[in-house]
Amino acid sequence: MNQQLALGTAQFGLDYGITNARGRVAADEARRMLQRAWDSGLRLLDTAPAYGHSEQVLGQVVSQPWRIATKTLPLRSAQLDAAAVARVDTAFRGSLARLGASAVDTLLVHHADDLLVPGGEALYRWLRDEQEAGRTARIGASVYDGEQVRALLARYRLDAVQLPASIADQRLLADGTVQRLQDAGVEIHVRSLYLQGLLLAAPAFVTARFPRQAAWAQGLHDEFRARGVSPVQACLSFFRAQPAFRVAVVGAASEEEVRALAAAWQASTPMDWSGWSVDNPDFTDPRQWTQS
Repeated sequence: MNQQLALGTAQFGLDYGITNARGRVAADEARRMLQRAWDSGLRLLDTAPAYGHSEQVLGQVVSQPWRIATKTLPLRSAQLDAAAVARVDTAFRGSLARLGASAVDTLLVHHADDLLVPGGEALYRWLRDEQEAGRTARIGASVYDGEQVRALLARYRLDAVQLPASIADQRLLADGTVQRLQDAGVEIHVRSLYLQGLLLAAPAFVTARFPRQAAWAQGLHDEFRARGVSPVQACLSFFRAQPAFRVAVVGAASEEEVRALAAAWQASTPMDWSGWSVDNPDFTDPRQWTQS
């Protein structure tokens, strides 16, 4: 099973994550984190221009030949025209400049609906042009739900898709989306394996913010102990158990967290967590958190 771990770098440019009490990672710490990650065998970094100063920090501190996945400028428009695609093009040129790179490994449309609104075909043609010009090896999209995936696959040929999945959020496995992507030959990158840290946090932390999940959170941590795994190992073992999953995108906030992540990745084995999915989008979808 050819699965790999990618280091997510949102915390290099943003105060990212509901459990993040440290704030943005300083450049010197980022440099140490990347060295530790490289020494531990990681080779892929995930970033985006929407992640604050993440790309700029990477351009300043990267010293090894990392493969990099980045994303397009989110447009969020009702329709796209040539001017909109030109803005995406300008933003991508900026990404390459900040990264100090002539090309990236993977370029994902950050807001997948940009490909689905009227005029989205022009954005896809631009992606293909960038690929043919050698500025990205692979193209794809970052998605949230199965409807987006069905619509995208009906219209386009994609190399990679990034999607959310975790012990708590197994929607895209249950509704056939993951199988649909696998059947289409699309490489699946998985984000939110920790659900922005909630699955690692103490049950009391989860309960204070999501009272409906109090018993579930306590039961999950009891299950971690019963199986003899740390919360990080458990989250990675969920990923390991899905043969269709190819890349686990996981963030960290310190060199020590990278060291622990790499060790947990090596120690993790496939485990079945199918009984622990949560049917509550107010909990499993971070887009709903400010509304809950």
